[in-house]
Order: sequence, then C-alpha cells, then structure tokens
Amino acid sequence: SLLPPLRAGLPSNQLLTGDKLSANTTAMGRNKKRGGKSRTMARDFKEKRNPDWKFEKRVKKDDGTWGNHDYSNSEFEEYYKAQGIVPEAEWETFLDVLRATLPTTFRINGTTKFAQDLLHKLQTDLFSHFDGKPIEVEGEQVEPPKFLPWYPGKLAWQFNFSRHQLRKLPELEAIHEFVKRENEAGTLTRQEAVSMVPPLFLDVHPHHKVLDMCAAPGSKTFQILEMLHAGSDATPPGLVVANDADMQRCNLLTHQTKRICSPCLLVTNHEGQYFPHVPLLSADPDEKSLRFDRILCDVPCCGDGTLRKAPDIWRKWNTSNGVALHPLQVRITLQAARLLKMGGRMVYSTCTFNPVENEAVVAEVLRRSKGSLRLVEMTGALPELKRNPGILSWKIRDKGEWFGSMEDVPQEGDKKSKVSETMFPQADLKELNIEYCMRFLPHHQDTGGFFVCVLEKVAPTDHIQNLPTKRERMATFKAEMEGEMKEEAVEGQAVGDGQGVDCGKRVTEADAEKIVKKRNA
Repeated sequence: SLLPPLRAGLPSNQLLTGDKLSANTTAMGRNKKRGGKSRTMARDFKEKRNPDWKFEKRVKKDDGTWGNHDYSNSEFEEYYKAQGIVPEAEWETFLDVLRATLPTTFRINGTTKFAQDLLHKLQTDLFSHFDGKPIEVEGEQVEPPKFLPWYPGKLAWQFNFSRHQLRKLPELEAIHEFVKRENEAGTLTRQEAVSMVPPLFLDVHPHHKVLDMCAAPGSKTFQILEMLHAGSDATPPGLVVANDADMQRCNLLTHQTKRICSPCLLVTNHEGQYFPHVPLLSADPDEKSLRFDRILCDVPCCGDGTLRKAPDIWRKWNTSNGVALHPLQVRITLQAARLLKMGGRMVYSTCTFNPVENEAVVAEVLRRSKGSLRLVEMTGALPELKRNPGILSWKIRDKGEWFGSMEDVPQEGDKKSKVSETMFPQADLKELNIEYCMRFLPHHQDTGGFFVCVLEKVAPTDHIQNLPTKRERMATFKAEMEGEMKEEAVEGQAVGDGQGVDCGKRVTEADAEKIVKKRNA
C-alpha cells in the first residue's frame, strides 16, 4: 500500500516504501539531531540505559533453526510442570520436540477436479525416489514424506528437509519447489497440521452460513471454503464471513483466500467481541437477524503452542500474557454464542497449552450460558488423531507469584494483578464436561500445540450477560456508592445529628478506586 509523504516538502508523487523509506528517513534527519549525533530519549536517562542500539544479524542455519536463540524459559517450564498437562515421564520428550524445527505440512485442495491427479503425481513421481524408505544425503538420513493418517483422503502430507539437504539433492528441491508453486496456484495450501483440526470438527456443509470470528491469516478460512464447495461445481447456497479485528491482517486474509476464487466469501473488519447483529429482510418473524450454522472462534492467545515455528516466544513468554487475554477470549466466545443458530455448532480453539486461556474460558462461557450451550464429545471423530482430555484442576500464577484463591491476589502496588475469579478452577468442572475438551501436544505426532473444543447451542442465549469491562465495573460501583451516600444522608437528617452526607456529591472514578483500595486493605 502507498505511504503518505514524510514531509510537506516532499512531492506527493515521490512516495516511499520499503528500504527507500528507511534510507530517506535517516537522510532527512528524522532520527538525528543537528550535527549528526543520535537523539537520546528521556526514558534512557530515567532507566539509566545505554541509548545505543546494537543490531545483531541472525542467520538461519541449515537445519532450519535460527542462531543465537536460547530455547529455554525457566518460568515456562515451572508453570507447565505444575499444571500437569504433560505426564512427568513425557516431560523431557515434550521439551525436546518443542525445541526442534516444525516439519513442513501441506494439504491438497480436495474440492478441485485435479485433486486426485495431484495426489497421484506426488506419490508416483515426486515421492517415488524414496520408495517408502529413508535416503542418505552426505551421511544424514532423510525420512520420506508421509501423509497424515487422521486427515481424510490422504490429502495432507508432511516432510522435514533442511536447506542443506535441499541444495544437495535435486529430488528434494523439486518437491519443495512443487509445493511452493502449487500453493500460489491454490491447488494446495501450506498449513500447520494441528491448524487443520478445528475446521474438520466444524463439520461444514454447502448450505451452511459460517462465521470465522478471528480469521487471519486465513488458512482455516480457506479450508472452510473448500468444505463449502465440496461435492459440486455449482456455487453453493452457503456463505463464509471471515472477520478479523486488524485491518492489515484482513489484507493478508484476502490474499490467502483469493486463491479459491469463491463468490461465497465476505471479509469483515470488526472486533470479535463486538461483531454486530446483521438485520434480515425475512418473511419469518423469528429471523430478525442473521444467525450462523457454524462459528469458529480461534481466539487471540499467548501462542506458546507455536514455539517450534516462532522461537522468539521462548524469550518473551510469561504468565501475564495469558492472564491479560482471558477476559477478551471470554467476551469473543460469548458474542459468538449469541450469533449462533439454534442447534448450530461452535468450535473454540487456541494455539496455547495454558488452561487459563483454555478450560477456564470454556467453563466461564458455559456458566454464563446457563444451559444454552453444551460441550460435544468428539472421541469418535478422527480416531487416529492423538489427544489429551481437558483437565479439571490447574494453578494460577502471575508476576512470579502463585495464587490459591482470589483472596491471595494483590489489588494494588507493584504486585497488582489482573487475575480474576473466572480464571480459577471451580467445583462444577466435572458437571460441565470439561474433559470433552481436547489438547494436542507436539510430541504425540510431531506437530505444534493446540487446544480445541466443540460446543452446541441447545437453547436461546438472549439472557447471556457479558463479562464486564473495567469501566463497566467502576460505573456500577460508583452508582452503588452514590446510592449508599444518599441513604446515609437521609438517615443523618432523620436523627438530626448533623452528620448527614452531602447526597448531591458525585463519586468520581478516582474516588471509587480509593474506596476499593481501602476496602481491600
């Protein structure tokens, strides 16, 4: 996209992009003081930091990993060991796989009339050099590409070749180039293996109206569109609405999905928790607004399930990320429940292991739905896909502290935490069938990490109350305090003690926060 001119003196026809922008920005002195010296920021003095920026170029190794990475995080290991999501005997294997490079995975677009021809070419031409056995490249064993046994029709495959091996063996490079070329053409899609699971559990049919709440970058949306177009060359009666809160990611979403050339796709740019009710001009009085047969809630998360392809997360990861995202995840899922048609199916998924972002969110949504939603058991679906059930107990940690209950959570000072009551495990988890949730671990089938659960709407959700924001909580508290002050004023005037409170005074947000701190002290 075009960028605006950097200065008023720059002609509008001289727009800068990419490397030119960086070079010209420096040349025009935006990052330098007079005399050519670097500008020192006030925060550098305050924090006593060296203002000099040191750039260290990292080079990708032949095995596909990046140099200068520390594939460890003591807080990550302590936190997940305590949660018990990985059996103790498997812990070291779990960590070893997390530190290994993620294999390349792709799936063939099953809706094209050339899908079987493409599969035949892969097996008889490109993969024939392996003859089902590993081959040796300069003393290294290279495993042959293999199909994912749980994906229908043998249409999903994975391989793990290093750059060094690609350069040394033309047959391997031919496979790599073929996948790149066909991915651009739209006949196949490069996609992480566990990312293919949520659309499969949605069970989409051509007549369905489907909403993808947090759709970018678009690989799952593309997969849903394939299912919508399955079985016929005619345009299906269904519809896919692909939504994302970020405009730039919507552009990426559009680029990804345009390869299928579907007239049944609508891309929208809304925050998921505020996705609007779309009014319908229908003769049926019960259909006042658009309701969806299927909804995918692949919500924003801390992303530690993607450590194998995003090793920077090792350095950045901490428990506060999950704590901060929990309320947003609950709100997005509650809004999805309102937009879901009666009898419709919703899939909630994340790419994190964290129970605060997984089981805790699902449990809170079920509590607030008051029986309108139920978890669906998916044990019989994709039986060759290994999974662990949802857990019924977990621990809460934030800013280096463990909390056993809400009473232990500090509400002020440096240790003030965003931990809320909804994050703690409660006694009703067994009753809510939280064990029907599924967690996919990397060492089970050489994948990334993922969490998925399937929910069905069995009753109206008009009564569902949203999770209040901080502003809403403070507004409610202010109203309660003003009511109490009026009552105290009336009582004081009635006894004639002259101690009545001025009932005309308004409680400000600052007053309310002070009162909260005093009560918690």
